[in-house]
Amino acid sequence: MLTWRRTHRWCGACREELADVPGETARRCPGCELYVPMGLSAAVLTAITRPGPAGGADELLLVRHAYGPAELWALVAGYLEAGESLEAAVHREVAEEVGLAVGRVTYFGSQPWAMSGPGTLLAGFTATAADPTAEPVVDGRELTQARWFPVDSLPAELPPAYSISRWLIDAAVTAARR
Repeated sequence: MLTWRRTHRWCGACREELADVPGETARRCPGCELYVPMGLSAAVLTAITRPGPAGGADELLLVRHAYGPAELWALVAGYLEAGESLEAAVHREVAEEVGLAVGRVTYFGSQPWAMSGPGTLLAGFTATAADPTAEPVVDGRELTQARWFPVDSLPAELPPAYSISRWLIDAAVTAARR
């Protein structure tokens, strides 16, 4: 919020100093009445599963990012592009980051996430690998690693319990045990 207020101090139309709108996360220009709400940046993250080999435990795709907490195994994630639906972003991000196609994309839930910047909203999804034999290929820019893990043998370096990323991982484990 402080970053947004600092970077939205002046009116982009008439150059007057913006004023806070009481009771809202917005600013208004006293000169031309331009209304400037705090914009949201939506991002998707996806728990991708596939059947385990030879009838073994289902597997969950986990990745390591080149930025942020790079020691954690996390989920494929990325920001929406203008005019893109949440579901289209899931398909695009998965294809871009790990070279896989997914099916059965299902909305899981959402969480505001200030740690990625002001106004970030994370939308979580579950999906299945369209080709259960396909292996991930990292993009080399955003990701450093991608691996399938049996859901009954996940690494210890997972996102914190208060994050939607962890909720999705835990939900994938629970679904696989049914």
